[in-house]
Amino acid sequence: MKSKLKVFGVVAFAIALCFALVGCGGGDKADPKKAVIGTWELSELTGASEDDMAMMKAFGLTVEATFAEDGTFKLGMFGETMDGTWDAKSADKVSLTIEGDSVDATIKDGVLSIEVDGEGMKFKKTSDEVKDLGSSSSSGTTSGSSATDDQAVQAIDKEIYSDDSISVMVVDKKQDWLDSCGYTLVVTNKSADTAIDFSGSYGTWTVNGKMISPYIYETIQPNAYVETFMTFMDDSIKSIDDLVNVQGSFEVTNSKTYDEIVTFQVTMP
Repeated sequence: MKSKLKVFGVVAFAIALCFALVGCGGGDKADPKKAVIGTWELSELTGASEDDMAMMKAFGLTVEATFAEDGTFKLGMFGETMDGTWDAKSADKVSLTIEGDSVDATIKDGVLSIEVDGEGMKFKKTSDEVKDLGSSSSSGTTSGSSATDDQAVQAIDKEIYSDDSISVMVVDKKQDWLDSCGYTLVVTNKSADTAIDFSGSYGTWTVNGKMISPYIYETIQPNAYVETFMTFMDDSIKSIDDLVNVQGSFEVTNSKTYDEIVTFQVTMP
């Protein structure tokens, strides 16, 4: 699990570094611009597996771009937006410009590919409509909160585990603005001198009888707590109403030695 998270961190950094110059599009020999217009989403990244991409999405690290007919586009990454311009040079090449810097993207078999500083990225079109990604912001935040409002929240406020080393409180179950469904947890490290790693034990979780792995991993310092969102990335979970009969185990390990401190099974409220 820790190796996956290390890859995840590298992936997130690579996108943040490269996308100062990036956007996306599509190809159509008869009318290149028509094929570009719409909404696109990052689908592949050099060095990232399908699990890594799913984990990025679970943590809200999504990258989308929308291309308008007037030659402007918006790049949305991690809840922030940037404005740019685009031009379909041919059926297989699109030029993208952000803040005076330009890069060319190539189009083949309905997939737009771009390479910046050795990092290869691919995009697939999700809609012919131009999605509202919000307004760009030089301060790094979006203007207005509607884009990041949770879609559904059910308050719970129940402690599901406690011992001498850790306590776990379920704050709510919710469907966030990215359509991810799961539980908000507050995990407290009661130790005075030991940092811990907290994660869901893979291969132990079921949702209404179906084996589904959660996405959760936190490092918590001594005498500290973290509020985190445990999600379930599965097509069968479309709303919080699908989060029924949720059972599984959490694992707590020493953050330095990786020795197991405790593993406990829970039934989520």
